[in-house]
Amino acid sequence: MKKVILIAAIMLGCASSIVAGNLVTIAESSNYTQTSLYADVMNFLFDAQKSSDLIKIAPFITSTEGRMVPLVILSHDHIYAPGDLRSHRTPTVLIMANIHAGEIEGKEACMMLIRDIAEGKMPGILDHQTILILPIYNADGNEKLGKNRGDNGPELAGMRPNGQNLDLNRDYTKLESIEARGLIDLLKAWDPVLIVDMHTTDGSYHRQPITYTTMSEPNVDKTLRDFMWQKLFPAVSETLKTKYGFDSIPYGNFIDRENPDKGWENDSIEPRYGSNYVGLRNRFTILDENYSHADFKTRVLSSHAFIKSILEYTSVNITTMQNLADASDIETAHHFASQPFAIESKLEKLFDLTIKSYEFKKEIIKPEDKSKYPTWFGDFLIQPTDVTKDYRVPYFGCGVPAKTIALPAGYIVLPFQNAVIDNLKRHGIRVERFQEKCRMTAENFVIETIELEKNIYQGHVLKKLTGHYEKNDTDFPSGCSYIPMNQSLARLIPILLEPQCADSLVAWGAFDRVIVEQWSEKPSLYPVYRISERPPVPMLIEADSHCGQ
Repeated sequence: MKKVILIAAIMLGCASSIVAGNLVTIAESSNYTQTSLYADVMNFLFDAQKSSDLIKIAPFITSTEGRMVPLVILSHDHIYAPGDLRSHRTPTVLIMANIHAGEIEGKEACMMLIRDIAEGKMPGILDHQTILILPIYNADGNEKLGKNRGDNGPELAGMRPNGQNLDLNRDYTKLESIEARGLIDLLKAWDPVLIVDMHTTDGSYHRQPITYTTMSEPNVDKTLRDFMWQKLFPAVSETLKTKYGFDSIPYGNFIDRENPDKGWENDSIEPRYGSNYVGLRNRFTILDENYSHADFKTRVLSSHAFIKSILEYTSVNITTMQNLADASDIETAHHFASQPFAIESKLEKLFDLTIKSYEFKKEIIKPEDKSKYPTWFGDFLIQPTDVTKDYRVPYFGCGVPAKTIALPAGYIVLPFQNAVIDNLKRHGIRVERFQEKCRMTAENFVIETIELEKNIYQGHVLKKLTGHYEKNDTDFPSGCSYIPMNQSLARLIPILLEPQCADSLVAWGAFDRVIVEQWSEKPSLYPVYRISERPPVPMLIEADSHCGQ
């Protein structure tokens, strides 16, 4: 009933997005003083669909608060469902915006892109690719308008979390949100070669309106990562500058805000972030971070130009990218388990770059104002002056191993860890179930300490385990789950099951019920084992019942 009411409100209670025969966004019609609400987006999409047979709208998920989140499919081959790809063999590109619903220019830019394609302004863009767009991924957060951002306009924007009060860009391993689960279903069904995730950064001051990065987790396929830095980004940045007039730089912040010359870094290298998670699935990824200190019009127009520049590149190079992704799947399944696996990381320099920025001044924060700022600000602010200055600095944006371990042929999870097995299958990881008991040599992680974080984070108290592996002959009952490493998603398996990984399922609390002895603080059994060969018992592959697209 809630969904019916919301859709009725969209269709009956909101003005059309067509002005003088043209599709117009709320950002444009308000002279970039407002952003679109859910009803505005839906009206715009329905009007665009009526204007062109290149556009189809499909339901993506129903949000926590009952909103149908739309997936826009752009294709001139009439590909409107994953099954249609079987006959056309057309690679797909996914663009998603509004994952943080206060970061709004991506949403507006996506609608403008849809209009461009509907009106024939990007000829040939669909010749070799199908484009998927999630323009309002976090629909519930979008509706909570308020002074939620410190951006340079508009005054009102949505909120960062979704309807479950979760940050959707921290949910890629634990998969607790409706949106993240739906997105993984989409990745499994449509298998996009490239995913573009649109955000807004409010970090260090600079003059380039667009920043970007890609997979930086150290266990991703370096061939894919190198392609992005050596091929795609240089070409896209050149198009963005020469054709559309916007500067761009790799995403990051000054390492030392008092001393900008020390360098520029992106330290978000954990798998919980979408750009890294998608890389671990052997697919290309772009994190677009638009510069919040630029005015709203500049942010929208540069975002629009950036995604057009990306799609112009993929329209020519998507087959090459698809072949590289397919090769990565094969390489991962056959050889990844024989490589060292990084359980701890550090940043490494990629190259030098020029940050177009300013000279800065230091301002002491008054004691009565300290509560207005994050604690890491300390006692002072760094503010830009009116004097521009360029900084030639090293860019630290690549995660490399700081500590590695050898990997097994596969993992065994003891029975009754249903939430863990459900999570693995949601990701698309192959899980097999023992049909008989067996005895074999296996390694088990002996927990020595469990260190809890001081604060609740994303609804959890994260934990860090220390310990060591011991090898013993072990009896395994019927009903155990076997997770082999000879599969294309093998890069994800140790991320989730190795207990010393920062985003493992045990770190997020999935094993809390069993890793501490009852009525004690003493560590108990970690119910996951590592083995060097396939178990000598008959097994059945467990069905993945979550692929809903």
